[in-house]
Amino acid sequence: MAMSTLKTPVLNGIAKRCYSNKAAALSIKGPDVQTKKLPNNTLVVAVPNYPTKIGRISVTFLSGSRYEDPENAGLAQLLRSSAGLTTQSSTTFAILRNLGHLGTNYLVTSDRETITYTIEAHKDNLSSGLRYFIDSISNQSFKPWELTDNLKRLEYELLTIPPELRVLDLAHKAAYRNGLGNTVFLPKYNIKKLGSEHLLYYAKNNLNSNNAIISGVGVDLDTLALISEDLNLPNGERKNVSKAKYFGGGDIRKSKPLDTTYLAVVGEGVSYKDPQSAAFAVLEFLLGKGSSVKWGVGQGVLEQSILKTNASENFAVTSLNYNYSDSGLFGFLLAYNGKDVSKVLKAAVQSLNSPTITDSEVNRAKNQLIYSLVASSESGAGILENITNQAVVSGEVVPFEKLIAAAEAVSVEDVKKAASKIASSKLSLAGYGNVAHTPYLDNL
Repeated sequence: MAMSTLKTPVLNGIAKRCYSNKAAALSIKGPDVQTKKLPNNTLVVAVPNYPTKIGRISVTFLSGSRYEDPENAGLAQLLRSSAGLTTQSSTTFAILRNLGHLGTNYLVTSDRETITYTIEAHKDNLSSGLRYFIDSISNQSFKPWELTDNLKRLEYELLTIPPELRVLDLAHKAAYRNGLGNTVFLPKYNIKKLGSEHLLYYAKNNLNSNNAIISGVGVDLDTLALISEDLNLPNGERKNVSKAKYFGGGDIRKSKPLDTTYLAVVGEGVSYKDPQSAAFAVLEFLLGKGSSVKWGVGQGVLEQSILKTNASENFAVTSLNYNYSDSGLFGFLLAYNGKDVSKVLKAAVQSLNSPTITDSEVNRAKNQLIYSLVASSESGAGILENITNQAVVSGEVVPFEKLIAAAEAVSVEDVKKAASKIASSKLSLAGYGNVAHTPYLDNL
């Protein structure tokens, strides 16, 4: 019986990134996206004519965990957690009170490649809130006493990280070792070690115009260009890191007092700009992203193969497809409550290495992928996330029509080639929770 443990926004929100130069086969009109490279090398991306009363603006920097030094692990999360603290011209109270009075949402997110500051507000109030939004980005001061006061909140964040995210973090470590393998979470040993000087140095070297992307929905390009001027970011060098190298073969597990076993098995995928990215996106849905009906059974190959094992306990499984700027991971995430986890895991690995690829399965996967793309464009927040992600990993935004065309153009043979790449890849395994009965990678 399938359970809903993995049907969370975090997992279902994994981006489905693909593109193509072929003409769109479906008459689906996407939003009009405008891009411009400013003289200070900042890229601005806007969807000005989106029908909404809410204006959304994101300022994104290439300063995620892959850019951290080993001794400063977790600095990107600490930087994110410190957003909104006292700046050189505004106190924390002033920032929170004024943004709250204007009815704005101020969000900060970070991942392996970026940290993103986002403001959402009614268009009538957006310009008033920009003063504090800009100030909290470009004039951060990181007062030591405020960082100390913030420790309790930071520790709470670490304690409430879902086990699904913990095992995915371990999977990246098993696959890459460093760079993209760096943890996105602040290690306990660095909580009190990293402080004001570390943050000031990291911000100075990473939060600059060459690493910046400003995107907006319901806001025009000229407004975003003015925001870039007001940010007055330093002209630092664009972040250049060595190309991510997939090693594979890693087997990392962390035992925790949990009833459930969380397992992630991944192989080498493709980057966002790879010609096979569309085929991998279809293969992702072919393997399965959970049920489309609440409390229903998924149609994916992974879930169906596990059901055939007559597993004694509840389980949940979803495919994974990470597309970074220069590499990618592909595999699955499994949660299981029983001691016979070995046969369940082996069935899932078998499906990953030799999935059933037929015309009907490929058509189902393509329809689900297209629906996912269309659904993500129904909200301003979804569009902002999509155009920002594309700008980060490729430096451009592919028109929505071409994304649909890419999915439509994928053939059965394309999916088989993508599957064969995974089958020939050296897999990596990560486990979290009740891992006592989990087989090792060489036994799979």
